[in-house]
Amino acid sequence: MNQWSTQRKRIILSIILLTLVVLIGMPLFFLFYRTPTCFDSKQNGDETGVDCGGSCQLLCTAQSLPLILKGDPRVLELRPGIYEVVAIVENPNAAAEILRARYTLKLFTESSSTAVRSIESEVFVPNNGDFLVFEGPLNMGEGRPVRATLEWHRDAFVWQKTTQVVKDVMARNVALTREDSKPRIDAILVNNSLDKVSNIELIALVSGEDGNLIAASKTFVEDLAGGVSAPVVFNWPEPFKIKENICGYPVDVALAIDRSGSMNYLGINPPQPLTDVKNTARYFINQLGGNDLYSLISFANEASQPANATLGTNLETIGRAIDSISIATTGPQNTNIGAGILAAREELNSARHRQDADKALVLLTDGVPTLPVKAGARDYPKTYALEAASLARQDGISIYAIGLGKDVGVDLLKMLATTTAEAYFAPSTKELNGIYNQIATKICRKNPAVIDIYIRFLPNKSFLR
Repeated sequence: MNQWSTQRKRIILSIILLTLVVLIGMPLFFLFYRTPTCFDSKQNGDETGVDCGGSCQLLCTAQSLPLILKGDPRVLELRPGIYEVVAIVENPNAAAEILRARYTLKLFTESSSTAVRSIESEVFVPNNGDFLVFEGPLNMGEGRPVRATLEWHRDAFVWQKTTQVVKDVMARNVALTREDSKPRIDAILVNNSLDKVSNIELIALVSGEDGNLIAASKTFVEDLAGGVSAPVVFNWPEPFKIKENICGYPVDVALAIDRSGSMNYLGINPPQPLTDVKNTARYFINQLGGNDLYSLISFANEASQPANATLGTNLETIGRAIDSISIATTGPQNTNIGAGILAAREELNSARHRQDADKALVLLTDGVPTLPVKAGARDYPKTYALEAASLARQDGISIYAIGLGKDVGVDLLKMLATTTAEAYFAPSTKELNGIYNQIATKICRKNPAVIDIYIRFLPNKSFLR
């Protein structure tokens, strides 16, 4: 009896205790307990840091790889006093992005160690790949910045995990035109996916053959439906500032000068226009740089054999060769343009030509070809010259043709030159210096070689700058 009484008391006591836990303990537990979250400013749950890592959306800084700046930021002059700054940055994190990464951009003049302009801003950092930091246009007034630095506010970085798939959007049919006046790039933006893509930022970079950045421009496409393409355009208000020194890369140049009898029709002592032609030829040679080779060919009935000067760098040698050009007195001296072109071609294809160098032929004549002759072929001198020019072009030789005086064959010279833009006409020797200067500029000029279009998909329009 006593044993059953004791057991009953225990049961009753357990019921009372359980009731107290349910009625008092559980409300107290829910009153004071806080479920671990990714926003409670504590490291709990499966977090690897305070509110980051584990199942949290935010990535801990220690789990992320640092951004990689690919070279110093480039300062580009858009027009006088107006500049842009571009930096190429790589995010090596395949599944992490930063919505707003803050940075400080500092601009310096050539002689200043103190920044003439400091800009604090922010940029959206997409996951896995290269993106651009682009600032501009910047009105610098009298200041002429030549370099810039980029400093990240790393302590303020908030890395977020992202599982976004790469959007299949690309730029095709990229074409650059009007680089000598108001450059323009046209391209077709193609969305190869089935879904609409929004808030597309595009930045075009134009680089020279040496890899140096020449220009940058930005545009924006609000929406692009799946399977649809749309034209995009990038514009610049001023011509590209391409380095125009022939020493920028190697060029082998052959100068071919007419010494036919008509080259003294303006005077005998000294022979004119031949004397002025020789003086301007020396001027042209002096426009070339130390990285170039130059040679001299003269022609009348035949071309000089051997060449008046073979490919070399000695200005005195070619200067003496130019001075020594004279009109032969052994008989009538006609005009064999084809022979001059073939002799120049032979020199530019000789063992003296450097395999890594471009080849250019600059031809000057004051008349139409009269030699060689061929029975039954009335225009054979012209045909011979055109065939010679064709052979030279097949060998990769650029031909610049100068017609001096009023008796030149205008149409023929246009056909001899690589394009009609490489045919020049000088009514008198006064125009020759200017023409030679234009040719020297064209020969040496570094045309833009590479166009890169960077595409970034912004989270929304508030990120557009």
